[in-house]
Amino acid sequence: MTTETSRWAPQAPRLAVQGWLASRLALIITALVVAWQHNWSLKETLTRWDVVHYVTVAETGYTTLTQAAFFPGLPLILAACRLLGLPPLVTGVGVALVASGLAAWALYRLAGGSTRGLVAVLSWSLAPMAVFTIVPYTEAVFCAFAFWAWWYAKQNRWALAAGLAAAAALTRVSGLFLIGALGLLALLTAGRVTRRLVRVAWLGLPVAVLIAYAGFLRVRFGSWWAWFDAQRAGWARTFDWPWHAFAMTARAAGIGTPGDSNSVLFRWELVALALGLAVTIWSFAIRKIPEGAFVGAHVLALTCQIWIISLARGVVVWFPLFTTIGWVSTVGQGGGRHDIRRVAVVTFLGFEGVAMLWWATRFFTGAWSG
Repeated sequence: MTTETSRWAPQAPRLAVQGWLASRLALIITALVVAWQHNWSLKETLTRWDVVHYVTVAETGYTTLTQAAFFPGLPLILAACRLLGLPPLVTGVGVALVASGLAAWALYRLAGGSTRGLVAVLSWSLAPMAVFTIVPYTEAVFCAFAFWAWWYAKQNRWALAAGLAAAAALTRVSGLFLIGALGLLALLTAGRVTRRLVRVAWLGLPVAVLIAYAGFLRVRFGSWWAWFDAQRAGWARTFDWPWHAFAMTARAAGIGTPGDSNSVLFRWELVALALGLAVTIWSFAIRKIPEGAFVGAHVLALTCQIWIISLARGVVVWFPLFTTIGWVSTVGQGGGRHDIRRVAVVTFLGFEGVAMLWWATRFFTGAWSG
């Protein structure tokens, strides 16, 4: 690390906090501007897409099969606060703010702190799809639990890691991929065979959470596979080969065919696919097998359907992507390369910020946002 970089290192935690706060403020201002431009209430502006489903489940419980697609973690938090007289929407935004802050803190540590941690936090906070970490969606809550679960697993504190992973598994299906990746980490981390098995055994806790939810759905809707049934019934998500999904998505993106107003979102899905494959391959190449498996599982699961949707939105949970960005921003610095790389990082973060505001505007205006 160069002397110049070292001088910036003591300021990295403060700059990371400021960057995270600035990103939240930018998203809130965007929501206020959209509400003012269209003469909407702030509640109407924020209550878009899946927010409606999470709030409805919190208020009435699981009444229809399609609601089974939404894991109970966030609705339980909203319902608990509702008993205290807090509106679910207000609670959801507040929870997202707190959870995104905790996630950013964990990411700073996972990236190694200092300049790498700073860049990782900024790239995550300004991610194009960051709007989903400030509204009542599960991304922020999952990231908070999952990132800290990974941190404590890396510190060999597996009981705490398992508890946090269990909480993450209660919020979204990505918890399944987290459990699998943690299992690989438990087996591949040095230690005696018995010690490795004990680590794996702790992961029975988050597995039990998934089984419990499946059991609840079995009682409520009569099927252990109700979550899959809900995906099929509500969003026409059925299994297909990845190459078929890629071809369908390319056509929907307007590649080789006339596009429409939603084509740009499908292009983002293809960008997310490329990023996911790149991070997976790179992680395997540098022997970070668990991290690569975590991202790769997301990519595989969301490409084995009739077309690729929600992959771009899910990028915010890929902590290996952002820690890699942090690493790339500092590795091999020296001489003139330092200035070039700093300009490249600032340019990249600027592009992210613009894309974030564009995506947030789509969401707050009710346009399809992935």
